[in-house]
Amino acid sequence: MTRIEWTEVTWNPVTGCDRVSEGCDNCYALALAGRLKAMGNPRYQRDGGRRSGPGFRVTLHHDQLHQPFAWRKPRLVFVNSMSDLFHADVPERFIMDVWGVMAASPRHTYQILTKRPGRMASLLRWAEFRERTRDRSLKRHLAERHDAWTNYADPSRAALHRYLH
Repeated sequence: MTRIEWTEVTWNPVTGCDRVSEGCDNCYALALAGRLKAMGNPRYQRDGGRRSGPGFRVTLHHDQLHQPFAWRKPRLVFVNSMSDLFHADVPERFIMDVWGVMAASPRHTYQILTKRPGRMASLLRWAEFRERTRDRSLKRHLAERHDAWTNYADPSRAALHRYLH
């Protein structure tokens, strides 16, 4: 469970991020990662650079990849509440693995927020999926998903202008 009021659970196969705009100035995940590092949480021991922070270097958690399969009842799942799935340091293959888990567990509804809409758009194009996905039935399911919500999550006017122009 989570304290985030607009979702039911969080799933973090990736943690860590970097500031990309003034919309990141009050990032709760950055502050929380520093506290989790201080408490000794092993998922938050890698420090990021000057645009990131303590315990907030992008880290892949392969052991968390299949967590949604353990949830029997349908859930509203915030994907990467502690990261951005479309960060440049997240390999395309890993993004496809995350998307494959979502495709294989359609009982859940997934929420994916990003401050990197350009990368998200290029990776989610049908042609990109066709190149990176071996299983034809999975490709068809990925292209027809209605249970994954994606959204651009940067409230700054400058970022919105860059996105629209």
